[in-house]
Amino acid sequence: MILSRMGWRLSQPLPWCFGRLLFVAGAGLVLTTGASAHDFGVGKNAYEDFLVGNQAIFSDLPVLLGALAAGLLAGIWRADGFPALWLSLIVGLVVGSLVGFFGAPPPLVITYVTIILVGLLGAAALNLPLVPMRGIFFLAGGVFSNAVFSGHTPAEIAPLAYVGIFFAINLLIASTARLVYLTRENLPYTWVPIAWRAGSSWMVAIALISMMFALRPVG
Repeated sequence: MILSRMGWRLSQPLPWCFGRLLFVAGAGLVLTTGASAHDFGVGKNAYEDFLVGNQAIFSDLPVLLGALAAGLLAGIWRADGFPALWLSLIVGLVVGSLVGFFGAPPPLVITYVTIILVGLLGAAALNLPLVPMRGIFFLAGGVFSNAVFSGHTPAEIAPLAYVGIFFAINLLIASTARLVYLTRENLPYTWVPIAWRAGSSWMVAIALISMMFALRPVG
């Protein structure tokens, strides 16, 4: 057995253990995080503005899940595939932010549907050509940044908050893709891509549960 060669003993298959831990963590986020408009504020110092931008990503459950799912998809698609998709992601983020300033309240359903589709693509591990993958990352970037900026005006957000927002979402996606890359390069075992595909499928499950909580009738 591969795991026994590494000296590891697991009572259950690794993908299931990984997925269960991810599911528990995600369920906790779902139950403790509510969908609310971002409060960027103005007039803070540069460092606080930057942190406010970071918080807009890390406290927004749909965007957080979407960034993680996109990073998993990039790493699963090709071990070193994210650099080829990064420019498309950045362009999508910029376009989505511009659209968001003219949009209605954050489009929760569209955001969650995008997360589910990205997660399913990661779980399926399809060997898609480069151009469709770039299109997927452009659309994903647009949807996720639109979810952050929708309902706001440019004057509501300090310049360093923009930097914090784009830094955080790029960091999440790039670091997740890099983690997948490092494990695939340094752990050449068949269970490694299976584990990441399981993680991507659990992202879909977490997104579905989160969407049901977010859209449930109040009262």
